[in-house]
Amino acid sequence: MRTFLREASYRELLDAASAADLVYVGDYHTLKQAQRSFLKLAQRRASRRPLLLALEFVQGRHQRALDQHLAGRLTDARFLEAIEYRRHQPFDVWPHFKPILDEAKRRRLPVIGIDLIGARGTSLAERDSYAARRIAAAVRREPAAQLFALAGQLHVAPPHLPAAVDRALGRRGGVDRGAGGKLVVYQNCEPIWFRLQDSGRELDVEAVLVRPGEFCLLNTPPVVVQQSFLDWIDGGQAPTDGGLPETRFKMLARSVARFLGLDGSALRKALEQIAVYTAGDLSFLPALRTRGFSTREIRQIEQQILSRESYFIPRARIAYLANLSVNHAAEEATHFLRHVVSGAIEEPRGIVDSFYVRTLEEAYAFYGSKIVNPRRKCPLEPEMLKLTRAGDAFTREVAQLVLRHKRFERGEVRPTALRAVYRSAGPALFNAVTHSLGYMLGERLYHALATGRLLKSEVRDLFLDPLEEEGAACLVYLDLARRLREVRIPRRN
Repeated sequence: MRTFLREASYRELLDAASAADLVYVGDYHTLKQAQRSFLKLAQRRASRRPLLLALEFVQGRHQRALDQHLAGRLTDARFLEAIEYRRHQPFDVWPHFKPILDEAKRRRLPVIGIDLIGARGTSLAERDSYAARRIAAAVRREPAAQLFALAGQLHVAPPHLPAAVDRALGRRGGVDRGAGGKLVVYQNCEPIWFRLQDSGRELDVEAVLVRPGEFCLLNTPPVVVQQSFLDWIDGGQAPTDGGLPETRFKMLARSVARFLGLDGSALRKALEQIAVYTAGDLSFLPALRTRGFSTREIRQIEQQILSRESYFIPRARIAYLANLSVNHAAEEATHFLRHVVSGAIEEPRGIVDSFYVRTLEEAYAFYGSKIVNPRRKCPLEPEMLKLTRAGDAFTREVAQLVLRHKRFERGEVRPTALRAVYRSAGPALFNAVTHSLGYMLGERLYHALATGRLLKSEVRDLFLDPLEEEGAACLVYLDLARRLREVRIPRRN
């Protein structure tokens, strides 16, 4: 689809889903956000009717195993074995679908498998017809129930699965008289995203009404959707020939550089020297000792890796990607770009200088990842406030220290209150606090540029500043925090 009738709010979409008898949600199997969105719609529907779920994830012939799993009689491992998961799933998407089945277990919701995989393959029409018969039988068993189905985007198009269900139910025109009818919810249709992007609305619009009875939910940029598929093709491992992860890393670094006007000979030369590793290859660790890294430094790098964090090591020109997500790769590519164009030299610093240098580096890196994925989010103050009352002790302490610094920025506490913030006990806490403050600032940097409060040339100058003088980083941070305090961050459901 290349057009739509009008923009819509998430609330309008949720109201439409709550009122429908049959809700068909389009799935992009390798994109975790697609399954999360389905689950969120099912959880937030405003209806007291019984809920029934239908998933393409499970073949209909494995319904007995699905029922046993939901009843707690099959472990996850036994369930996956029973449904021949490894044999028939080309992508390892179980972690994406497990929360849906966990929710069904918790609420004792019936779930039906609707997929059909034949020995010699099956056509789209055959699969639609089979799924429609399964759905129609379930609806007849529970006529008062509301059904939410999650199937591939092609399946949920009205002429396919919805029309097949109507035929199986003997409906004319697609809706029984007096019934709530059906609703189709597509996700992240590229032409719609790009049309909104042309008018600068892609960040503000959460859904559009495509035509009556059809919405499109927008929660992920096309580049991230497509990359999720490429990640699964790669299998999450680093190719021995330096393939996909390194190629993508360099592409992302060039993209951010071009956007800011920072591409040049220095970057091209540095890109020839950078080495990119993933969790599938940690062979660079022993080599660090030959490059002058001390035992203490190597242990710090190992700790970062054990924390499943991506990491750029400037002195070694090495980027380590804890996973292959676009967000992680874009963030580390921006760290790399910032190091190259600023010419900053690693040197010992005082605790306050180190704190603000690290915070600004995290801000610029998060900002760079937002250039690639404008929908990326981070916890802001309201979320941090919630974290002070939830989570483990470490998370609560991080949130408390972050909020203390934000109060200082507003003049609500004296500078002496920051001693505990600067001297966060241990590198893990120090890193977590600077990480969080940096992400918050990076979010505001992005939206300040998008709304014209900051010029691209100003952001470019920030990237070029090596922050060498003592106290420079603190002044830059506080100035940015003051200037960007009133920048509006679009709310996302």
